[in-house]
Amino acid sequence: MTTAATLPLPPPPQSFPRYVLLWVAQTVSAIGTHLTGFGLGVWMYEHTKSTSLYSFIALASFAPGVLVAPLLGGVVDRYDLRRLMFLGHAGGGVCTLLIALLLYTDRLGVGAILALVAGGAAFNSIHLPAFPKATVLMVTTEQLPRANGLMQLGMALGYIVAPLLSGMLMPLIGVTGLLAIDVVTFTFALVVLHYLRIPEAPRDEAASTTGKPGGHVLQDAAVGWRFIRERPGLFGLQVLITLMSFNLGIIQVLVTPLVMSFSDVRTLGFVMTAGGLGMLAGSVVLLAWGGPRDRIWGVLGFVLLQGLFLAFGATRASAWMVGAGAFGVLSTIPVIMSCNQTVWQRKVPIGLQGRVFAVHSSLSGGFIPVAYLLSGPLADHVFEPLMVTGGPLAALMGPWLGGTGPGRGIALLFLLLGILTVLLVVACALSPGVRHVETALPDAVPDRPQGLASQTPH
Repeated sequence: MTTAATLPLPPPPQSFPRYVLLWVAQTVSAIGTHLTGFGLGVWMYEHTKSTSLYSFIALASFAPGVLVAPLLGGVVDRYDLRRLMFLGHAGGGVCTLLIALLLYTDRLGVGAILALVAGGAAFNSIHLPAFPKATVLMVTTEQLPRANGLMQLGMALGYIVAPLLSGMLMPLIGVTGLLAIDVVTFTFALVVLHYLRIPEAPRDEAASTTGKPGGHVLQDAAVGWRFIRERPGLFGLQVLITLMSFNLGIIQVLVTPLVMSFSDVRTLGFVMTAGGLGMLAGSVVLLAWGGPRDRIWGVLGFVLLQGLFLAFGATRASAWMVGAGAFGVLSTIPVIMSCNQTVWQRKVPIGLQGRVFAVHSSLSGGFIPVAYLLSGPLADHVFEPLMVTGGPLAALMGPWLGGTGPGRGIALLFLLLGILTVLLVVACALSPGVRHVETALPDAVPDRPQGLASQTPH
């Protein structure tokens, strides 16, 4: 009997260029959202002079995606993707518009900012499970790696373009102007989604999924978690990507005090730019190359490189050394995430992808705020005291870390994270479930010939 895992997918009615149009809309909207986040953060700090309130903006823009995304997986599996993505952009746009109106009427307070930023982030979290599933439905199996490469390029552009635009535009148009640009980007995404068709999953596939249409959202999240937990290869990948995200969260917080311990703001800007260029370079190389044929070895190999770059960047109090480490660490992310995404898209049935992707992204991202919270105490109360002059590890590790004193404890933490990353990759490579995940698990998304991509099913 035909099962959900073996049902053939219809030829996607869209060609790859039409998928690129959807990607452009998503990327432009994401850049607009980053502009708003930057502008509101600066506005909050200028009006309150509170670093804590400034950090709450970042938390409000990030936490809802972690908390809400796993509850949206069943919705993504059961309802029209285009309408759901349209709702996500519309809801986010309304929240931004309300912030702009409150700011214009001089009624914008801290509570309103945090509530509306969190609301916009909750609407935007719809795209976490929806966009990867739409990718599977819109492109052929052969095109998945490059489509995922485009996703990573979009992230890199947001990482580089949004801060540059914000810094240039905010002195000229203020935070109100940045909010207006965000509304325009949301509108552009809505127009694209209005005219662009996203194919539906096969009806038999959708009917075979577990859970009832009115099922509780927690049950949907449990279905996604159970699917991951019961497959050792995917579970191992989940652990690897989650801990990588945790490392990146710590790096994001502590790279500033690390650089400022031996240099100035200009050097910090150089290091940040080097990291952004690394991510952009990795994305461009991935698009030109297409990624390795064995995706699991692409994940393991580039996570290994990431650990080595992380350790390398910590070995000297030098702008060039830290900048090279930042470039290397972020250049690996596009390949890792594209290969990882392709494996999940190939192995998870279409009718379950919303729930599984929602749990996968929530677990991966959920440890980033944990890293944010732990970074300061770990640096201030654990690692920095170890590396002060005369500290417990100063004599032993000082020669390996370019000396002792301020910032060298953070460097020790980075070195340790790099070594642990390498050890985790070795453990995953030795695990048959992870090593053979591409061959041990059957493809739930069957191959579709390249030539069918532009045909329309009768």
